[in-house]
Amino acid sequence: MSFNVRECAQCGHRVYPARLWCPACGHDRDVQAPVEEAELLAWTQVPAKAAGGGSIIATVNALPRGPLLVVRLPDMPQAVGQRLRLLARMERGTEQGTEQGTEQGVALPWAQALPGNGGAGGKA
Repeated sequence: MSFNVRECAQCGHRVYPARLWCPACGHDRDVQAPVEEAELLAWTQVPAKAAGGGSIIATVNALPRGPLLVVRLPDMPQAVGQRLRLLARMERGTEQGTEQGTEQGVALPWAQALPGNGGAGGKA
């Protein structure tokens, strides 16, 4: 399952999360645009608060033309520039005691390494 961003129906500018108006041209209509790959720009490992492991959070550029996304990674990446496959993972969560999304949850951006692609740099 690819991840969906929003694309302005007027100028094609892509954003995530959705906006009421396009930040590039001000148009108020957008369409869903699936993105499947991204390039790793930076990452950090967030330590676990309790037993169960921490999280790896990364900033990526959705390819071929954006936007920038903050995603979770299941495994430590190899290098900046590494190509990643974007996917939507349904999760349930609460924010200040209020359920977000539907009964099935909300789609959050995750990424995983594409096979055989190590990127062009070192750890960020």
